Amino acid sequence: MKKQVINSVQGRKRQLFIASMLAALSSSFFVSPAYAIKKCQDTEGNWHYGDVAVQECESSKVTTLNDRGFIESELDAPKTDEELNAERKQQELVDAERDRIQHERNERNRILSVYQSEADIERQLDNQMYSVDSNIAVHNVFLKSMAAKIERLEAKKAASKERFRPGIQAQIDEANQSVADKEKELLALKEQKKQIRERFQREKELYRSLKEEAAES
Repeated sequence: MKKQVINSVQGRKRQLFIASMLAALSSSFFVSPAYAIKKCQDTEGNWHYGDVAVQECESSKVTTLNDRGFIESELDAPKTDEELNAERKQQELVDAERDRIQHERNERNRILSVYQSEADIERQLDNQMYSVDSNIAVHNVFLKSMAAKIERLEAKKAASKERFRPGIQAQIDEANQSVADKEKELLALKEQKKQIRERFQREKELYRSLKEEAAES
């Protein structure tokens, strides 16, 4: 009985010893956060250690070390305003190129879905040109009528007594303003006509190119 008790005590000690050895081995493989320190080098080249390294080196790379001096983790330095601006500009270029490619793809799909032949393009061009030309003609008629009106008012003013002339002049000024507004609209219509012609020319060229690609494939 005494021998069994001794063996039991010795077994218990052996278990405790093995457990303590395993714990010691585990501590050599796993780093306890309590031992972690940080280091960094500030912009002036000075090194800082400990938890204050993060505060001391807000613009520098921060390295976390374990209790044995090995690197546990690294935190890159925050990007400067210049680097952030450069990245933003680069992203804007990438986005613009992506949008351009998407626009070209959409244009190709639209051309092929809308037009069955070059004659369709010509008809669309003629329709839009007719609409703008009609609007231009209306403006020209208006300007011609306003020119005649101003001429009559000028003659009336010359034949009127002095006290009536300011009122007539106000009508002349109003008519001249209307003429100026219509002339601006007329210039815009002529520019629109030019843009329409150029746009349909591009569509015709793109249509031909797409048809040639389809024929080659």
